[in-house]
Amino acid sequence: MEVAGVIAILSVAGGVLTGLITTVFHSMSLSRCKNIECCCFSCDREVLSEETYRAEQVEAREHEDPNN
Repeated sequence: MEVAGVIAILSVAGGVLTGLITTVFHSMSLSRCKNIECCCFSCDREVLSEETYRAEQVEAREHEDPNN
């Protein structure tokens, strides 16, 4: 296999891995759970207040729709 092919495969694999990690941590940040355990990572945290959670949802929607 040529070097360019190896680099392309590694780039795609890195992008997929980054996307999965980002998705997991974003989901954990929006979680309503106090105790979070994922693989070898675990933490106790304060749950977001309902107001903060809704504000983040509104902000996320505004970033998705640039016309607003």
